[in-house]
Amino acid sequence: MKRLTDEEERRALEIHQRAIVIDALNASIMDEEYFGKMQQGGVTATNYTVGMNQNLSETVKRIAQMYRMIDASEVATLIERTADIREAKKEGKTGIILGFQNVGPLEVDLSLLSIYHRLGVRIIQLTYHFKTVCGDGCKEPTNSGLSLFGAELIKRMNDMGMVVDLAHVGERTEREAIEVSRHPVIASHSNVYSRMPTHQNKKDDMIKALAERGGVIGITGFPRLLEPNPTLDILLDHVDYVVQLVGVDHVGIGLDFAEGWPDSPFHRKRLIEIDGRIYDWPEGIETITKWPNVTRGLVSRGYADDEIEKILGGNFLRVFEEVIG
Repeated sequence: MKRLTDEEERRALEIHQRAIVIDALNASIMDEEYFGKMQQGGVTATNYTVGMNQNLSETVKRIAQMYRMIDASEVATLIERTADIREAKKEGKTGIILGFQNVGPLEVDLSLLSIYHRLGVRIIQLTYHFKTVCGDGCKEPTNSGLSLFGAELIKRMNDMGMVVDLAHVGERTEREAIEVSRHPVIASHSNVYSRMPTHQNKKDDMIKALAERGGVIGITGFPRLLEPNPTLDILLDHVDYVVQLVGVDHVGIGLDFAEGWPDSPFHRKRLIEIDGRIYDWPEGIETITKWPNVTRGLVSRGYADDEIEKILGGNFLRVFEEVIG
C-alpha cells in the first residue's frame, strides 16, 4: 500500500470513524480483552461462529457462554436486529452476531431452527468443506446439488429472518441455494477464484449469480485463499476484482480471524509449505486492531467515500436490513 498524504490519512480516519464496519466472519477466542481489540479496530459488528459440528447441547452451552461474556462486558452487545448494529455504532460498542459455519447444531431437525433464532442466531452456513444434509461442501468432488432438506431450511430461514451463508458451499449447491432463496444471500468469507484458484474461492459466474440477487461476498484474509506471503494489497486486489466484475454494492470484508488459538485445531489459519515456511494473516491486517488499514488501502486506491463505506459494512448492512429486519 502506498504511503498516504496527510490529507488522505485524515480522510481515511474520518471515514473509518464514521462508517459502520462489519467483519462478516470471526472465529477468535472471545473475551473482554478481545472485545476491546475489536473496538480499537473500529469494528461495529462481526459474525461470530458459535456452532459448526457441535450437537444441540454443546451449541447451547457455547451460546450461553457468549451471553455471559456479553452481559458482563462494557464493550460488547448482542445483535439481533439491524437496528442493534446502528445502536452499537452510536454507543461506540462492538456487536456480536451469532452464526453457524455448518448445520451440525440442527441435528437434522428443522424444528430446532426456531429455537436457535430465539437464542439469537442470525446467520447459518449450509456446509463446511464436506457434504451435509443440505448439500455438498466446496471440497466434495461429486458437486451434488441442494438437498430437499437444504431447500426447506432456506425457506424457513427466509421466513424467520436468518441470513443464508454460502462461503464453504460447493458450486452446484451454491447456485441452487441462490435460486431457492427469496432474499439475498452472502458468502461471508471467500475470495476470487480467478485470482487464486482454490476450493473455497468463488468463480466469476457464481459471484455474478450472487450479485444478481442482491448478495454480497466478503473478501477474506484467510491465507490459503490468497497466496503465499499475503499482504493487504493482495487482499484489496480481490476487492477491486469484484467491484469491476459486479459493482461496488456486492463486496464486503470477512477476515475470518482465529486469534487466540495457538496449538489448536485453528492451526488451519496458517499456510505451511513443505519447506517449512508459514504464511499467516496478510501483512498490514495481521490482527483485528489493524482494521483501519483496510480503509487506508481503499483510500489509496481512489475509492469515493460512499464506496468505501459500502465495502466496510454498508453492503452487508443492506442485506441484513432486508433479511433480518
